[in-house]
Amino acid sequence: MRLVILNQFFYPDHSATSQLMTDLAESLVERGFEVTALAGRGRYNGGGGLPPREEYRGVRVERAWATGFGKGRAIGRLADYLSFYLGATWKLSTLRRHDVVLVLTTPPLISLPALLVCRLRRMKLVALVQDVYPDVAVALGALSERGLAARLLGALNRFVLSRADRIVVLGECMRERVAEKAGAGADGRIDVIHNWADGEKIAPLANGEENTFRGEHGLGGRFVVLFSGNFGRVNEFATVLDAARRLRGREDILFLFVGDGARAAEIEDFVRREAPANVRVLPYQPRETLRHSLAAGDAHLVTLAEGLAGLSVPSKAYGILAAGRPVLFVGDPGSDIARLVGEHGCGEVFPSGAGERLARTIAGWADDRARPAALGEKARALFASRFDRPHAVSAYVESLNRCLGGEIPRRRFGRETVPARER
Repeated sequence: MRLVILNQFFYPDHSATSQLMTDLAESLVERGFEVTALAGRGRYNGGGGLPPREEYRGVRVERAWATGFGKGRAIGRLADYLSFYLGATWKLSTLRRHDVVLVLTTPPLISLPALLVCRLRRMKLVALVQDVYPDVAVALGALSERGLAARLLGALNRFVLSRADRIVVLGECMRERVAEKAGAGADGRIDVIHNWADGEKIAPLANGEENTFRGEHGLGGRFVVLFSGNFGRVNEFATVLDAARRLRGREDILFLFVGDGARAAEIEDFVRREAPANVRVLPYQPRETLRHSLAAGDAHLVTLAEGLAGLSVPSKAYGILAAGRPVLFVGDPGSDIARLVGEHGCGEVFPSGAGERLARTIAGWADDRARPAALGEKARALFASRFDRPHAVSAYVESLNRCLGGEIPRRRFGRETVPARER
């Protein structure tokens, strides 16, 4: 099968969808697919300079020209989106014809021009819904629900979803939301495939294995509550910072934020205003150190802003499960990750505003570290059974197979590539 993966970001960008799609592309090549990644030349946080084309681990990477202002300002983000729409549409129209185009939601509604090109060139379209637009923007207050922009974007999104050959969503809660938009009979075209982590690259540290990250950053024996990844608009930090304020007298507890993003200023302002000794912020860490940086947290925070259940699924949760650490989820208890945590007993769930209960739980875990350790073992067991990379790749192979209505030869998932004669 010849497959295009269309997303604004791909290797070497560090954004979540870039890392996920790079993993997927590599694994599909190993299973005998011919994969082209179509992305932009910029990076998630701004800057460009990426080559227009290259090959990465058997994946052909084509990069459309687009501006590279990044996510810092709305006007720059809009320029990046509009220029990528044009550049990607041209690239997709002129590339060698492929069998299937797998298109994500970065930027929003890139699936619309992709659908038009697919129909003209007789290619199948699979819509991978990472975020539901414009619903996310409405929930965050960026668009008015009754405004012209929201109504127009909503109509265009429904148009695409009703005509996509298949739809992939990230959880049952999201499936319910998307099925309403995709129209009658859509359930038969929707596949639920969770995001994933690589269980070989991210795993609990063995007994006695030194954690170099803790040593380098002087974390010592403190109980570390870690938030790692993008500080995005979909996240909720007020409850977490309230808990940090309540625990500022506990010198044995540290809230560690590793990453960057649109809401970094909220955390930085808190640190500047409160000067708490129990909060620290670090920049993004190299992906190759992720096993040690995730293991540095005794418990991990996953947050989701109010109203976003089924509209966005924090992908960082799967790396936490892989690292064998318990999840402290803050947000809507009905969201997909909250459901997983509650059903499988691998952490605790807190509604937004429950800063006091969050602080009390963290203090209790710091006093009795056997408790979070036991929850972490459950987290790793859940990950191994459902969310390791091979599970997701197999699910994508089956979904793509159904999209074409034919049989795709099954290949053993491994680190070696499939010999050319077998492809």
